[in-house]
Amino acid sequence: MDVVEPPGDHIDLDREGGFPLHRARRWITGSFPDVSRERLSTLLLVADALLANAFEHAAGPRRVRLLRSPDRALVRVEVDDASPHLLPVLGRPGAADRRHRGLLLVNRLSSLWGVTPGADHKTVWAEVVV
Repeated sequence: MDVVEPPGDHIDLDREGGFPLHRARRWITGSFPDVSRERLSTLLLVADALLANAFEHAAGPRRVRLLRSPDRALVRVEVDDASPHLLPVLGRPGAADRRHRGLLLVNRLSSLWGVTPGADHKTVWAEVVV
């Protein structure tokens, strides 16, 4: 994907103070003032799911990046963590299970998503139409 990176294109979630998911949500909201509330809500749901997975299932350090396509139609959310061997899997939660639905949401709400493994980390990413 060719990208136009917004100023401050990433935040390191383990290195800065405050509750990481709240900081990430404020940062994402502030990065895209031109995006409609509906599309921003979708973007935040996808980012929340990716970030929650990184904190629940992977080791730090964790970093989130935002990339916008040159035509401004897509935002790509990338979340790095230090677990190169744990590839995310779509869950099959039971009716009473209130957890393990994050990647189902990502799969449903993003136009494309995937995992890019690295030598000492992985990047889980999703593209959202804005």
